[in-house]
Amino acid sequence: MNHDALFKLLLKTPSILQGFFEAFLPATSGLIDFGMLEFVDKERFTIDGKKRTGDLLVKTRFHGQTAGFLIHLEHQAQPDCDLGRRMLEYFMLDWRAYDLPVYPIAVLSHKGPGFGSPIPLAVDFPNKRVLEFDFDVIDLPRLEGESYVKMRNPAALALAARMKFNKDNRMGLISEFALTLAQMTMPRAVHRMVAGFFFVYQQLSAAEALQLRQEIGRIESSEMRHRIMRLTNPWIEAGKQEGLQQGLHDGLALGRQHEAAALVLRQLTRRLGALPSFQEKAIRKLQLSEIEALGEALLEFTSRADLGRRLRRNR
Repeated sequence: MNHDALFKLLLKTPSILQGFFEAFLPATSGLIDFGMLEFVDKERFTIDGKKRTGDLLVKTRFHGQTAGFLIHLEHQAQPDCDLGRRMLEYFMLDWRAYDLPVYPIAVLSHKGPGFGSPIPLAVDFPNKRVLEFDFDVIDLPRLEGESYVKMRNPAALALAARMKFNKDNRMGLISEFALTLAQMTMPRAVHRMVAGFFFVYQQLSAAEALQLRQEIGRIESSEMRHRIMRLTNPWIEAGKQEGLQQGLHDGLALGRQHEAAALVLRQLTRRLGALPSFQEKAIRKLQLSEIEALGEALLEFTSRADLGRRLRRNR
């Protein structure tokens, strides 16, 4: 399983990325303008020429300001005693490449020994400290999943799958996850994405799938029972790991398209004012790559005519 790819696809959805900061780094969340996010997708390499596969780089700006900065999210699925120096290397490479300050975060999902390097990473000489480098670490397997499956936050719900679960109460926590997810109002694609990610890591046996259905059946509200089954039914079949991952990728792609369109529409409205409904519909029908290209091009638009010409090119 490509853990890095799944984590990157999940967190590249703007509403889930915002939820990640609100759930795990609330103080940092207030610094970020979530209406201005640009995911930097180009390939990046280490100093010795190795491809960087586990990281996500996001351009944004400080809330209420024009000053920009980068967010570097590094997912680590395997123990790495040298993670601190690697984070420092990435910090320097990204800072130099974009000439913007970088906010670094490591997300650990492995169940091996915890992050061993001291934070902040420091280099001292007898007469002075020549380096001090700090970054946030979110150590998922050492967090209690019980708290996060009750949180109405898409990132908290999805990432709870990689946290500590009491084996004796695992099914109760999975039921709690399903109920919390069904109670949330958000695009269906995001619902499916959260459920897909969760059940990739919390797969159910045939007996457990039956037990979950029975627990859902005991919920008093028929509307809530229907909502839960509609969200979770594709994911609670036993022994279908390949189908789960493919379904997750499909759901993530749909969710990213929806979220990207919403973000570009907000940016266009800020720049050009309210758009006519036919232009909004045309933008929502674009492919993800076309929406991302529009997001870059809109910085040069001065009128709705510029937008119209751009949309006609995509017909």
